[in-house]
Amino acid sequence: MIEEDIIHLKISCQSLRERALLEFLYSTGCRVGEVENINIEDLNWENCSATVNGKGSKQREVYFTTVCKVWLKKYLTSREDSCKALFVTDFRNPPLFNERAG
Repeated sequence: MIEEDIIHLKISCQSLRERALLEFLYSTGCRVGEVENINIEDLNWENCSATVNGKGSKQREVYFTTVCKVWLKKYLTSREDSCKALFVTDFRNPPLFNERAG
């Protein structure tokens, strides 16, 4: 992807969740499967990092940008649930990811 594509993706986000998720994926390079399993407690706000479980159940630390941190905090502040998962399904908006290809 070129920078112009990323800008178009950011403009097309329709919710705080979408924008936070896009920023997180783009800045960390995480796989969707890794992000699905991240809990809020896995974030280290001071270091702008998160602990993720990668392939082979190996834990690794990934880093996100300050811009991503801002969007994550906006998104988490807007949530009205007590779920421990970092990204939860927002039933008011269509899902970002349908079933993954096998």
